[in-house]
Amino acid sequence: MAYVTGDVVANPGGELPFKVVFRQGETELGGWEVETQEDGEEQIVEFLEDAFAAEDEDADEEEDDK
Repeated sequence: MAYVTGDVVANPGGELPFKVVFRQGETELGGWEVETQEDGEEQIVEFLEDAFAAEDEDADEEEDDK
């Protein structure tokens, strides 16, 4: 399985100048437009932190159900 990467790339012709893009290999999984490269980088970190926090909560709930 290929790594999943998150990048901030130029967004020519878009409403905003940059775009956050998540890819697995050559396949684009999703993304959104952002004002600045720095903002996009911060949003990637926040997205990953939230995803891992949700995963931890799910694991805790599974333990409680046992």
